[in-house]
Amino acid sequence: MAALKRNPYFWLACLLLIGFLSPLYCFAQSVNHTQQAPAGPPPRNITFRLKDQRNAQSVALAGTFNNWNTQSTLMTRKGPDWSVNISLPPGTYRYKFVVDKDRWTVDPENPKTEDDGSGHVNSVLIVADDIKPARLKPDSFHQRLNVGTHKLYINCEGQNRKGVPVVVMDSGLGNSSETWLGVQPKVSAFARVCIYDRASLGNSDPATQAQTSRDIATDLHELLVRASVGKSLVLVGHSFGGINVRTYASMYPNDVVGMVLVDSTHEEQFARTDALIPEEIKKQFPPSAFVFAGPEKVNWKETIEQTRKTNWHADIPLIVLTAAKAQPGAEGPLAYLAPKFEEIRQELQQDLVHRSPRGKHVVATRSGHFIQRDEPELVVDAIREVVDQTMKN
Repeated sequence: MAALKRNPYFWLACLLLIGFLSPLYCFAQSVNHTQQAPAGPPPRNITFRLKDQRNAQSVALAGTFNNWNTQSTLMTRKGPDWSVNISLPPGTYRYKFVVDKDRWTVDPENPKTEDDGSGHVNSVLIVADDIKPARLKPDSFHQRLNVGTHKLYINCEGQNRKGVPVVVMDSGLGNSSETWLGVQPKVSAFARVCIYDRASLGNSDPATQAQTSRDIATDLHELLVRASVGKSLVLVGHSFGGINVRTYASMYPNDVVGMVLVDSTHEEQFARTDALIPEEIKKQFPPSAFVFAGPEKVNWKETIEQTRKTNWHADIPLIVLTAAKAQPGAEGPLAYLAPKFEEIRQELQQDLVHRSPRGKHVVATRSGHFIQRDEPELVVDAIREVVDQTMKN
């Protein structure tokens, strides 16, 4: 380096180099500045609120914005309501509320929902630059109403039409009303339609004790009275809901003018299939394997006995939808009995068809047990047909 400093051209070279690099540095800074993306719209403060959950011990917000984490976004109670504020950039988000770490519910105040493709329905929030609060349609009714010892959630859509019965839907065991959200909007085009959560499901309070189908029907009747739903009803029941709507029709026969059963449970189904299972196989399972688990407190034994004694029959329009691909017992150690189980199921579905002299059987050839998810158009068409028949009487 000392030798270079003595070179007469050293400082000239340094000056030239500095002169060359300085504008290059400025140019690079300029390019870097011009290539930076302009700042996007700022995040917006969004308030999520779940109303009237006085008995809840905890409520969390879970969605695509927190990877569906049920612990990271806990909501705060104020009176009977729960709320949380979070900051979200513009975009589309899916979310649900999680009550007491177990009950998942869509947002009753948000009419926009979406099926996730796996049989679950989520609330959808679109955060835009000029976001406005979601508003329910004028003919929508979303409420939690007191039916005695607890509150039940009911969601009604569509206009009341003179002479047209109201459609009321009941879900399968352990399923909330969201299982009907893919069907309800289409039915609301021709009839007022109400879906609801039984006790311990969705946005309803937990049951205070084990319930039978008669208890469930009594709750539903009180709920419909409180919601000012008329007394001309077409009942739709999926799976266990099929037992419930038949029980309701036996208790309030003057109110029920039509019925659609969607792959309904039959009161003899489990006794007959259970009788086929060898005792040596039953011993391989813990006792809990033959008990219906889940969030609902259902007294299954008493429910079956009540339904057998009632043996509901009526002269009303009735459509029985049967899934072709339900395949009960098709996997595991009982797979060899699956054909016999299916034979029993089909026989009992035929029995349901003959509960009314105006009964009709429709096989959902592309459906598993959840026909309303696999072939919703069949469910909508069946409801429309029954509604139309009631108006011809």
